[in-house]
Amino acid sequence: MKRIYLDYAATTPLDLRVKKAMEPYFTQKFGNPSALSAEGVEAKKALDSARAVAARALEAHSDEIVFTSGGTEANNLALFGAADAISRGSTSLVGEVEPRPHIVTTNIEHSSILEPLKDFYVSYVPVEPNGIVKAEKILAAIRPNTVLVSVMYANNEIGTIQPIAKIGKGIRALGKKRPLFHTDACQAPLYLNCLVNALGVDLLTLDGHKMYGPKGVGALYVRRGTKLAPQLLGGGQEQGLRSTTENIPGIVGFAEALRLATVERKTESLRLKELRDKFYADILKNIKTNKVILNGECEDRLPNNLNISLPKVDTEMLVLKLDAADVACSTKSSCLKDEKRSFVVAALGGDKKRAESSLRFTLGRATTARDLARVVTILGRIV
Repeated sequence: MKRIYLDYAATTPLDLRVKKAMEPYFTQKFGNPSALSAEGVEAKKALDSARAVAARALEAHSDEIVFTSGGTEANNLALFGAADAISRGSTSLVGEVEPRPHIVTTNIEHSSILEPLKDFYVSYVPVEPNGIVKAEKILAAIRPNTVLVSVMYANNEIGTIQPIAKIGKGIRALGKKRPLFHTDACQAPLYLNCLVNALGVDLLTLDGHKMYGPKGVGALYVRRGTKLAPQLLGGGQEQGLRSTTENIPGIVGFAEALRLATVERKTESLRLKELRDKFYADILKNIKTNKVILNGECEDRLPNNLNISLPKVDTEMLVLKLDAADVACSTKSSCLKDEKRSFVVAALGGDKKRAESSLRFTLGRATTARDLARVVTILGRIV
């Protein structure tokens, strides 16, 4: 029996089409894009082409794409870059002299947002019990010294989709004194449109390995005119925002993965939603000995995400037993290894057991109905 992988929110396998696009840039086309040699020119063309592909996928300008080492670096650049740009100037983005910039976010963001924010003056807007924040509450939290609003597009644990376009529209209505608007969209490209103007964002984070691209490469969309202070200093690459020799094979792979995600988004989303919904229905039918709680909104969630709690079950042990039975899934974000419970599920309310007994299944391109039927049988037996 083949191993069944249901942890696509943690990482995705490299698409063979992406691998093929990357291969020449490891050995044959290995030049430094900053060099004047023929090899350097060839690498620079690949870099420019990849940037243009990524920009088209977002309906952005090529010079608004900044390649990074992944989603974490892109998120850090957005946060620290915006705040540092303010502290180095005489006035804030909202036109007020303020030594301590204020940031608005939610209480279910990824750790690469929440950890950096410990250094700032922050308003954490709680999500509703369905895992979705109200746009009105985000807008109400904005103050005269707010320099940045950061709201995740789709949550990595419970898959809930936030009203980014509505928040963006409200922020834009504030006029010239408005704060910058950032969204962590790492989980989004495979299933949601990431058109930056429609969303109304100034900054948007993407990560290659969440969309069948390579690990160690991501991107930050930076709207023209947005002031960010670089966090890596040196040769001035990436519009001066990220100094280091660009990872050309990774960047080429990132762009191809994003292109494929855009092309295949609609068909794959419909397929996975149908599989996911039947999977959940079968779990409810087959697990009679334990209460099954769905974590997060039923409809406004990623089509590949199913997050449940089994309050009477030690789900860490359950994940290990499933793994031994050749089924890969998780209890919470893979970036929270030392946490005993999911802070995201805890934010939804309910008793302590709910957050301690969460189980996340995330489907992907290789997932089949037969796979899920087998998982239901194994899960029911173990529980």
